[in-house]
Amino acid sequence: MNIENNITRFETELAKVDRPGMDKLLEYIRKSDFYSAPASTKFHLSCPGGLLQHSLNVLDALRGLLDWNSAENAWEYRTAGQTVDAIPDDGVIMMALLHDLCKTYFYSVSYRNAKNAAGNWEKVPYYTVLDRMPLGHGPKSVMLIKEYTTLTSMEMYAIWHHMGRTGDYENDNAVGKSMEMYPAVLALQTADMMASRFMESERGNIELFAELPVSEEGTEFQEAPPLNKETE
Repeated sequence: MNIENNITRFETELAKVDRPGMDKLLEYIRKSDFYSAPASTKFHLSCPGGLLQHSLNVLDALRGLLDWNSAENAWEYRTAGQTVDAIPDDGVIMMALLHDLCKTYFYSVSYRNAKNAAGNWEKVPYYTVLDRMPLGHGPKSVMLIKEYTTLTSMEMYAIWHHMGRTGDYENDNAVGKSMEMYPAVLALQTADMMASRFMESERGNIELFAELPVSEEGTEFQEAPPLNKETE
């Protein structure tokens, strides 16, 4: 995993989206811990830059699920040979790269005592949750994005419900109904699971998808700013 290369690719993809406020959204991302944060505390990509890598993995997985229709200039989501949804490329980018924006200002580093190879006790760092913006998961991502730019209804529903029935919901019918309205909801859920279950290990991507070692540099966690358009 090369974090600098991933940052370049992430920003290049995001630059393809031509919407008002995208520059402000990118400014928020750059000032947050998005590029250095893990994707989880211990389950997948629990390493510096893991959240960034996971976001790119979901983009690759989502595009891999879809078929490009050059005539319509959109990605087709097909079931049994029939197109059930059409998604513009900027929609694919927004959904995949920003679905976990909620994980900014979410993790922290703690320490525990453990024996090293020599049998001596030492303090070992590990990731823990310290949610400095406790606004949920998918809904929180939507709220953050919409502070700076726009989302289509399809994108909003897909990001909001990307955790499926394991998300922050009292009414599971909302998840199923959202899929019926926008099948892209299921496509994003699937791509997210494909990335975390098939492409990623605890410390990096599995060998089939990446051979570069994980960088241990650049871990930094910051205090969350007020939830408004100002990022100063």
